[in-house]
Amino acid sequence: MLRDAHDARRQGSDVVVGFVETYGRTDTDAQVGDLEVVPRCSIEYRGVVLEEMDIDAILRRGPQICVVDELAHSNVPGSRHEKRYQDVLELLDSGIGVMTAVNIQHLETLNDAVGRATGVRVRETLPDTFLDRADEVVNVDVTVEELRSRLRQGKVYKAEKVEQALANFFREGNLSTLRELALRAVADEVGEKAASYRQREGLEPALIPERVMVCMSSAAQAPRVLRTGARIAGRLGARWYAVYVETPREAPGRIESADREALARNLDLAEGLGATVVRVKADRPADGLIAFAKREGITHVIFGQSARSRVEILWKGSTLNRFLEEVRDAAVQVVPFDQ
Repeated sequence: MLRDAHDARRQGSDVVVGFVETYGRTDTDAQVGDLEVVPRCSIEYRGVVLEEMDIDAILRRGPQICVVDELAHSNVPGSRHEKRYQDVLELLDSGIGVMTAVNIQHLETLNDAVGRATGVRVRETLPDTFLDRADEVVNVDVTVEELRSRLRQGKVYKAEKVEQALANFFREGNLSTLRELALRAVADEVGEKAASYRQREGLEPALIPERVMVCMSSAAQAPRVLRTGARIAGRLGARWYAVYVETPREAPGRIESADREALARNLDLAEGLGATVVRVKADRPADGLIAFAKREGITHVIFGQSARSRVEILWKGSTLNRFLEEVRDAAVQVVPFDQ
């Protein structure tokens, strides 16, 4: 990223560094070199003064390009935006180009996959739709052994953190998985941009446009289903819908407060992941889902695994079974919930 920034400046662009985290590494300081660095702002939080990127100073400076590191970073409470990627969006909206970087484990739709593969739940994420704003996405890749070697040399973390990192998140198996995820994510992004280009130019349009529907609910496990749907839609280059069926039991005046709050969080996540959120009313979930799928020509459907017992399913019927009986032309995937 810093090398590209120097190249851009040599080609005549006005480039500044908005935020680069060096962690005290002299090699990173050396890479910044003589690039103009915008001073950071100081924010006091719980008796400690912390530094954040000064977005107002960057806007006043008004460069052509700003370098911003640690894209998924959570800003100190009291900052204008909760997340650094939101700072970047403001810079972009003001006409300032941004060079930035993010680790693959911070993409929202990969959160479940990373957690299962590494045993670590990554808390700082950003929506994959952020990448849609990028003119170019570049995969910065090294071999697993080279990255572990850089860790041992103190080029990633300070010396006191190295052994702990090597024994935990930076194990060989974890790094191999993350490397594969990064390659797949970049391939998906390239494929989506190529599909958009073909559509704009009128080249080889799909004979049957793919449409993805995620069956949403107020369940705490719904985020995993939404992330799965977003990944599938991304690979297909398809529009996708997050469909919530409001039954009489979950009408505004009757829904439990905990379910209402969970539903609001799930709806926000769906929008952040790029879904078209749809709320329909029906006496039973299956009725609303079937009607929507038929009306919109849905080709792929993602359900979450039912939490109901076998006895309940036999007594009241299964939403999934009814859907399969009524909608014959859609591929259906069921996402298992963690026990």
